[in-house]
Amino acid sequence: MKKLFMILPMALILCFTFGCQDKEAMAELEKFKAQAEVEEQNKELIRQYYAEFDSGNRREIDKFIDKFISPNCVIHFPGGIDISGVKAIIEYYVGANKGFPDAAHTIDDVIAEGDKIAFRATTRGTHQGEFMGIQPTGNEITVTFDAICHIQEGKIVEWWSEYDALGLMQQLGMELKPKEEK
Repeated sequence: MKKLFMILPMALILCFTFGCQDKEAMAELEKFKAQAEVEEQNKELIRQYYAEFDSGNRREIDKFIDKFISPNCVIHFPGGIDISGVKAIIEYYVGANKGFPDAAHTIDDVIAEGDKIAFRATTRGTHQGEFMGIQPTGNEITVTFDAICHIQEGKIVEWWSEYDALGLMQQLGMELKPKEEK
């Protein structure tokens, strides 16, 4: 009987210890599942952004921006060029749409970690309107770019973009020449 009284508390301690460890493991697993779900939602946000942009919803730019972009969003372009706030972002989109009204995008890769998304994509279109001071050429362009977006509450709050600006300019007929000596 004494052995039973010694074994019973030991068994209870073991059950409690392993039961708590299992709960901790389950809580950690739930945390990972929740994070993975947020990351998938953020990946889907980027896919939807370009699907709607390419479908023509960009023509209703205010609604499009409101759906995907935070009012205080900042977009960082190469060369230290930043566009901040909805008004400036709308102006940028309107200008890009004039230059390439048929622009279409292919998402080549999307990677998510936490509240950041990194993706690689390709833009194709026809230069049909003025763009960055260049009159329409009718040239078809293909430009690759990489971007990282910070997403909070289902909207993009910050965007870093790197794109093949030199390749774009060459496709628009610009030439790269060495500086002439004086």
